[in-house]
Amino acid sequence: MNKYPDIQITKDDLNKIVYFILMKFKGDSLHRQGTSSKRDLIGGYIERWFNKAAETIIFNQLLENKKYRVISDYFIYNNESEKNAPDILGLKKDNEIIPFSLYDNGSWARAGDMPKIEVKVVRKDQMLLGVREPQMHDDYYAFIESDLEGDYLTAIFEDSVFDDKYFMDLKMSEKFIKKDTNNQIIPQEKVKKTNRIGSMRLIGIYKKDELKKHSTLCGKKISPYYFGGAENKESRSPNCNEELKLDDRKRFVYRFDDSYIALPISIENPNNTPIMIKKKNKGSVYIHASSGLNINGVDVGKGDIVINYKRFDRSSNWEENIVSKHILELYGNDATKDLISLFDEIATNYQPLV
Repeated sequence: MNKYPDIQITKDDLNKIVYFILMKFKGDSLHRQGTSSKRDLIGGYIERWFNKAAETIIFNQLLENKKYRVISDYFIYNNESEKNAPDILGLKKDNEIIPFSLYDNGSWARAGDMPKIEVKVVRKDQMLLGVREPQMHDDYYAFIESDLEGDYLTAIFEDSVFDDKYFMDLKMSEKFIKKDTNNQIIPQEKVKKTNRIGSMRLIGIYKKDELKKHSTLCGKKISPYYFGGAENKESRSPNCNEELKLDDRKRFVYRFDDSYIALPISIENPNNTPIMIKKKNKGSVYIHASSGLNINGVDVGKGDIVINYKRFDRSSNWEENIVSKHILELYGNDATKDLISLFDEIATNYQPLV
């Protein structure tokens, strides 16, 4: 179902984002204050800010045949400045800067009627996308999936770090081991520099109203349930016998009881045969289908089927719009082409503000 290709992260991409993070690390004193909950050494700081690389990696690929590029926010702010900078500050065409927003004494504001774009990055193994309700004021939301190697940073380590002499110095003698019947000691292995840093993939770019349409607004400390898999499995002790019904967008929204909140899932039923719900639990629902189905991207055969749900634990004190990555890709109206057309128009017709 992926509409956009995986883009391999290059060593140059890695060097650039690490350089920015080092600049920010040295310039931003907040993370070095002992009283701050965000106090980091450089390793944790790199992990926290690495996803910013996605902005230029993805948009440079989208705009590879254009004569302009997007400009990300690489400014460094002190603690008094508002943290309201948009992710994309504007465009650069030749040597001309086209601002989408302007900084004015501690705060960013939209420049005229230019677009506001927010970029959200999630790991490949993350199923859900979320935007806090107070952040739902931008025009476009770009969702990006990252797939990083666990040791991606080794790509920029000096070769000398991997010298065999260090392995020999660190190698432990088996003379210390009297017995290890259960293999609790893991054998030491030589380490190597990674050949792959990772990749980024655009999930899609969606306008605010479209994102709202497919999301579930979860209040403070509300923990919704989401799709955890589907397989053919017979139910024991059925406790109901009712027809499964899809909503007006052809999605199934499971309700265990009145307080239960589950995110919608897709059920594709090519033969349009009846589907019956046979058993309800908080973490699963058993159904019976007369023909094969595709449930949230998972193919299952006809007969008895269990759909499992997982609880997304939220202790946060804010409202959040949450949507399944699969659902947004499948049903969402992707506005990527619209945004690029808008970029084209801006780049062609831009006149500096007086």
